[in-house]
Amino acid sequence: MIKIFLDTEFTGLHQKTTLISIALVAETGEEFYAEFTDYDTSQIIPWLEGNVLNKLNKKLPKVLGIDLTQTKIHLKGNRAEIKETLNKWFTRFEFVEIWSDVLAYDWVLFCELFGGALAIPQNIFYIPFDLSTLFRIKGMIEPSSKYAKDISRFDYTGTDKSKQHHALEDARVQLLCYDKMMKI
Repeated sequence: MIKIFLDTEFTGLHQKTTLISIALVAETGEEFYAEFTDYDTSQIIPWLEGNVLNKLNKKLPKVLGIDLTQTKIHLKGNRAEIKETLNKWFTRFEFVEIWSDVLAYDWVLFCELFGGALAIPQNIFYIPFDLSTLFRIKGMIEPSSKYAKDISRFDYTGTDKSKQHHALEDARVQLLCYDKMMKI
C-alpha cells in the first residue's frame, strides 16, 4: 500500500469553505498539485492574501492538455476539471492510504471534491491517517494550551519556512516528517 500525503489550502475554517489548492505527494515520488479557479473569493480575508494567495503559481497550465503519464502533475482548473484529472491520476496506484497533518478540513474537502466519502476512488483506503497524532504518540507535541508545545513541521525537517501554506510544499514536508519520525 502506497502512502500519499495530502494538503489543501481553503478559504476559511468554517463549513462553507472552498478549496483554493490541493496537493498530494506519494512516498514513491509522484505529485499532484492543482489550484482552483472557482473558489469563493468573497471569503478571502487579509491573512489568506498574505499567506496563501501570494504563493499561488499564476503560470500553471490549465487542465486541458495535461500529460497524465508525468510523475509530477501541476495544473489549474475548476472543481469538475480537477476532480476528473485527480480521478485519472489515482489510477496509477493499486491501493493507497492518505496521510495529512491536522486532517479534519483536508479530508472532508478531499472527500467533498469527489461527491462525499462514499464516492472517493475505490483504490483509496477509507480511513485517513493523521500526522499530528503520530507526532503526539512519538512525544513530540504535548497539548498544554491552544498552541503551546506544538512543533513547526518546517523547522523539524530543516525546510524553508517561507514556503509554508503552499499546499504542495506542505505535503512534501509532511512526507519528510513522516520519514523522519519513523526512524525514531
